[in-house]
Amino acid sequence: MSEADAEQKRLLHQELSSQIISAFYQVYNTMVRGLLEGCYQNALYVELQERGIPVEREVPFGVRYKEHIVGQYRVDLLVDRKVIVECKTAHTLHSQHEAQMLHYLKATNTELGLLMYFGSKPLFRRFVHTSGSAASLASGETEAAEAEDATPTPPE
Repeated sequence: MSEADAEQKRLLHQELSSQIISAFYQVYNTMVRGLLEGCYQNALYVELQERGIPVEREVPFGVRYKEHIVGQYRVDLLVDRKVIVECKTAHTLHSQHEAQMLHYLKATNTELGLLMYFGSKPLFRRFVHTSGSAASLASGETEAAEAEDATPTPPE
């Protein structure tokens, strides 16, 4: 992969993903720990809507085999029809969570996914998938970040 290709992947939907990540930290710092995944997902949905960012939740997509739909999944959030956002609250992130995101990106032909972890420390992982690039699927190119400046603040 050329340096220009790597730079393009790194910057894919940069402004939109920055807005999503900012909304994630807002929700993380506002809500209490230990809630069900759906609570954080719904709060993130509300936060994105309030910021004027187009977002849909529980968006279904069919899994195909030889032009037949053989299953159906739902992504937590689809932001501006460009970014899949999955919210997790498990004790820790597992390789299954990453595999799920990569599957969603490939199955929907979406290029960018954000895995948001609402655990004891906020964490997100960024996944980039380009159609026709088996390497990006196999390696799952991820970018993880922990929030050092996003200290949880108890709600008032």
